[in-house]
Parts: sequence; C-alpha cells; structure tokens
Amino acid sequence: MITTSSKLFYGIGGVAFAAAIVWMIANNGGSGAVALVFVATASIFLGAIASYVRDGHVLSTDTEQHDSAPAAQRGSGRSWFPLGTALSLGTVIVGLVTSPGIFKVGVALLLAMLGEWLIQNWSDRASSDPSYNERVRGRVVHPLEIPIAGALLLAIIVLSSSRIFLALSKNAGAIVFSIIGILVLFFGSVLSIRRGTSVRFVGAVCGVVLLSLSVVGVVLALDGEREQLTEAAEEDHFAHRACGVEAEYSDKHAVRAVSAKSSVAATVTLKDGALYAEMDGYSGPLTSITLQRSLNSSIIFQNEDEGEHRMVVTYGKVVESLGGGVERETLLQACTSLVTKGGQQGVVVNIPKPSFSSTEGFSITVPGLEGASVEVLVP
Repeated sequence: MITTSSKLFYGIGGVAFAAAIVWMIANNGGSGAVALVFVATASIFLGAIASYVRDGHVLSTDTEQHDSAPAAQRGSGRSWFPLGTALSLGTVIVGLVTSPGIFKVGVALLLAMLGEWLIQNWSDRASSDPSYNERVRGRVVHPLEIPIAGALLLAIIVLSSSRIFLALSKNAGAIVFSIIGILVLFFGSVLSIRRGTSVRFVGAVCGVVLLSLSVVGVVLALDGEREQLTEAAEEDHFAHRACGVEAEYSDKHAVRAVSAKSSVAATVTLKDGALYAEMDGYSGPLTSITLQRSLNSSIIFQNEDEGEHRMVVTYGKVVESLGGGVERETLLQACTSLVTKGGQQGVVVNIPKPSFSSTEGFSITVPGLEGASVEVLVP
C-alpha cells in the first residue's frame, strides 16, 4: 500500500537516485554521487516502512484495531526537554571548537536531557490518568533527579557565595555574611510560625533568591577579585621571600619556633650585634660552617637582640640570558622571616655549587647589621 508519507519518501529517493546518475555523468563519479545514492537508499527504505505500517492508519472496517491504533493513544504532554536537548547539543558543538571542559559538560547535559525526554514520553503513555503517569515517572527518575539537583543547587550557592566574598573586603564580607545569616534565620522562623504558607510562595521566594545570588555571583566573578587577592595571586607572596631589612607580606604570622625533630645542620645566633654559629661535633661559637653540596640543609636562626631581625643565606649568583645580548644577574638567597627577640626560625637551603665557584664566597648575614656574618664553606 502506497501511503501519503511513503509517496514523499519514494519521491525523494527517486530524485536523489536520478541526481546521482547525472552527477556521475557530469563529474565521472566522485563522492557526491556516493552521497546521493545513500540518500536515495535511505529514502526508499523509509518509504517501505511507511508503506508497511500504512502510516499508522486503521481501516474503518477493522474494528478490532481501533483501540490499539496510534490515533487512539494519548499523546505526550508539553515538555521543556526538547529545548534542553537542543541547547545541550549546541553546547557540545561550541565545546568542540573552544574548550574540552565545555564539551564534556555539553555531553553530560545532552545525555541527561535525552534520558529525561525518553522517560517523559514513556510515562505519559503509561495510562490515561495523568496523576498516575506522574507517579510512575517519579519512581523511575526521582532517585537520580533529587540528589543531582540538590548537588547542583549546592554548587551554585557555594560558587556564587565564594565569588561574592572574594570580591568584598574582609570587613565587608563579615558584615554581609552576618546579614545573610540573619535573613535566613528570620525567614525560617516566619515559616515555622505560619505553617499554612503556600508552597508555591516559598518556592517562588527561594527561586528569586537563588537567581539573584547567581546573577550577583556571575557579575562579581567577571569583575574580578578584590585588589589585595589579585596582587597576591600575581606576586605569590609566600612563594618567595624578600630578604631586606623592612617587613614584607611574608613576615605576617610567621612561625616563631622550630620543631625539635628538625634535622638541623647548624644553629646561627644573633647576640649583642654579633653573629656566630654552632654545629654538632664542634665546641664553642663558630665564625664559619661547612654544608654539604646538593643536599637540603636546615639552618636555625635565633635572635637574642632587641628588635626584629632576619637571617639571610647568600650562596652565589646566576646569570640568565634574556636574548639580544642582554643578561640578568640574580643573587641566590634564602632567608627567614623577621624574628623577634627570643624567637627562632629555620630555613632550608640546597646549594648546588661549591663555595670556591663564587668570587665573593658564601655567607650568612643579618641585614642592617654591619660585620654580623658567618662564612659558609661548601666543598
């Protein structure tokens, strides 16, 4: 039986087959002819299926098939999942040309939307009772939907809140956090007192709050973090330590004591403006110490003088070529934070070259104190 839809498919298949013949004659074959043959074959195959199922039509005389005919079945309800599937597919395509992360997110969303769409269509045809169909769908997908939705909402709240607090100053962040906590407590108290509050009203309020939080978080994320955090990220205050006399950012909240379990190579003490060292196996104060090359050596600095002082270990220079005949000379140093009187702090150094490789020698000094020095010998 040739039905209406089968006529369409047969027509497309015939035109595609004729176009393939013309293409082969005009271009001596080629991939275009192969593509047109595939289109013709697929169209004829679909037309054959349409003819076999008769477009889902049931004859008026075939009364036994009236109840099972497609036209007698309840159609699927309205759904947002087709739109979600289209947007997810667009995300996949964008991710292919931009970022692997976006591509992975798009694939995950696409699979989720397709799964939801299939389950929605299946449940809508479970019976003629919409409420029963909804319960059937819930039994299948709620064990997955509710945990995943809760995790996504929590992620949105956490990420948005973090962007907000990173954009605010320390004092303003504490105030905003307190105000938000008070509002949440107040809203929860009102709901506990007025138990007859509409569920839709509560959902609408929560939705508005979540949307507002997300929008503010995105805007502040695009604006960037506060100036102090941006500066700290660029300079990485704690990745390097300035070894001058003045206090630096890395000196804040520095450790003022060294564990007794530390493997100490030497202890350097500042007392009465003089600097001397002590090492196991040697008696009395030392004006020079010997360290092993290419090994981590821990040196403890003890400050017995008034004020704050730091110890600086200098062990040569490095010359870097910047191109164009320009060179940069960098002094190799390791230093402690500023140490107050009675405090101590350790520093670990790894000296790659012997001390005789440097014309100026290796030394331990205290910035701002002339003559306070201990010689470092590295064989």
